[in-house]
This record gives sequence, structure tokens and C-alpha cells, in this order.
Amino acid sequence: MEYFGKAVAELFECSSCYVAVMSRTSGSELKEVRIGHATIDPSCTDTVARIARKGAGADCALLEPVNARTTFVRKLIGPEPGINSHSVIGRFASRNRSTVVFVAGWREAALARAEIPCLARAVRTVWETAHSLAQRSPDRHLDAEIWLEKLAFPAFVVDEGLHVHGINHSGQALLAKGELLRIDGGRLAGSGSVTESLREAIREALIPRPGQVWLNTTVPLSTERQQFAFAKIGAAPMHWDAGKALIIVPQFDEALGAHRIASAFGLNWAEERIIAKILQFQCPRDIGADLRLTEATVRTYTKRIMLKLGINRQAEFFLLYHLTQSPFGAGGREKAVCPVSSDCRLIWTAGKRPPN
Repeated sequence: MEYFGKAVAELFECSSCYVAVMSRTSGSELKEVRIGHATIDPSCTDTVARIARKGAGADCALLEPVNARTTFVRKLIGPEPGINSHSVIGRFASRNRSTVVFVAGWREAALARAEIPCLARAVRTVWETAHSLAQRSPDRHLDAEIWLEKLAFPAFVVDEGLHVHGINHSGQALLAKGELLRIDGGRLAGSGSVTESLREAIREALIPRPGQVWLNTTVPLSTERQQFAFAKIGAAPMHWDAGKALIIVPQFDEALGAHRIASAFGLNWAEERIIAKILQFQCPRDIGADLRLTEATVRTYTKRIMLKLGINRQAEFFLLYHLTQSPFGAGGREKAVCPVSSDCRLIWTAGKRPPN
């Protein structure tokens, strides 16, 4: 009813609109809302109910210009702001077996008779559209949970106090390990100073800023070489209520990362295996031992791969790993922008060879 009232006020270029609905199943009971300066005056209830009963079962909408000095109208939408102010009263039966009555004002010009049929159809269409959308409103919480499950990595939705409001299956698996994060009294917690770092990052992320990116803060969870891990934090998307933050804990998979890089740049299987070993922090000698190649051959392959990728340092393999990574499941396709060198910026879609 509120959406309908606002739409009618805008349609008729009015500052106020009163809306009443009488359902056939509820007898003479009225539901009323007001927009702008309109009021709900109990002394007008009988008059509005009488208008609604007269329109019950009507097949078409009825709009009528109303005398600006009518006391009934002034009680509902307030006094007219000027001498030549005009108002409109409408009545129609909706498809859900209710009768809708509205009074809108004040207009600078009276409705022309030629306008009324078109506006009557428009008003009824607005009501049916608003009613249909209201009836089909999805369960927002359910939608949010479904969206959270689409994330490939452990993900948590928390408030500023670290109370957990949502968690996906990957997040539950991470908690079950008990190594990086845990639930303590319904709150997300980490070891040492991690908990306070998370809390500070969330407070910072929830401050609205122009041009703010989605996941804008990184918090280390573990700095051990064999278990290095971090969390990306930002304001939760619109699926969740305001004041909630999203925490994603990226999981490192060197084999999958090497495959994404090879697919993006059209590398062969041998080159992909070498990248996977580099992402495992292996040196050329160890890579050669695993792949039954000489150390010199591995170094030659590595230089050739780096030339194809346009990078100058092996550390940039890890940059490519993250730039080709999507937070969503393996079925998703993502675009990445890679500053691979000072004079070359490549844009590609995962699974396609980048342009020359």
C-alpha cells in the first residue's frame, strides 16, 4: 500500500496521497496508509467505506477530479497550498477481491477528461504490480544462505561484535579443524591477537566510503610458512542486513592455481606442472628431482614460462594465482586484470587465451 501510494503521488504530481483498502472477506474493515501530508482521520472512515462498498466488484478503475474545497478531502490530504489547487479521488476493484480507494493532491492543474481513461489503467496496473511483487517476495534470509553456499572458500557473516550470523559448509569444515578459527560463545575467534585484529578490521570495513571495494581489508590468520593463511574482510553484500561483515578465508590449491594460469595463457601440460611446483615453494633442483629433469632444464622452462606470462620474478606467480582466482565455485567464470609488468597489462577471461 505504501509503494502504491508513493507511485500514485508521483504519477499525479502530488505531494500527498491517502490509500484505503477494503477486502471482501473482512466486511467493512479498512486498512489505511498515508503518504506525505496525508492523515488518517477517523471521522472520514464511514465516507471512505461507503465509497469502497460502491466500488466493490467494479471491473474498471474510476478516477474523478474533486472540488478542492471539499472538507472530506482536506481532512485526508491537508489544506490546499494555493488557490488553484486540485485533487483526485480514485476507486477500483483489484484482482485479489479488494477495493482500493485513494485521494491524491494537490495538483497545480485539474485532470483533463481525456487523461482519465489512460491514468485509470495506469493506477490499476501499478497496484497489481505492487501487490504481485509483495506476494512473491522471497525469503531474504534463505536467499542469503544460498548465496553464501556458492562461495568456494570458507565464509562467515558476522557483526561488529564477531557474532556469527551466517556460515557456509566450507567455513564449518575450517572450524572443525580448530587450527585457524573457532566459535567461542557464538562469536568468531582466532589465536593470539587475531580476534582483536578481526574486530578492528570489521569496524573499519563497516564505515561507508565512496568508491569502497567489496573486500577491502586483509587480516593474517597464520604467518607460519607451512600454514600461511589470511582473511579478506568487507561489508556484507545486500543479501544481508546492514551492519554485517563478510569474512572469506582463501584456501591455497597449487594444482588448481597452476591449471587456471595455464588455461588463461595457453600453456602446455609440462609448463603447468612446473608452475604447480613453484607454487609449492620448491626450488629448481627439487622440481627437477620430482619431474625427472635436470636443474638447468627446469630453469630454462621457467624462464620460457615467465616470458609467456610477461612477468619478471617468480613471486609474481603467486600474484597470478590470486588474480585468476574467483571466490565462487569452480563453475564460475571470472575476469582478472593483471599488472604483470611495467609496460604490459593483460585482461583475460579464465579459460581463454589472452590477446597478444
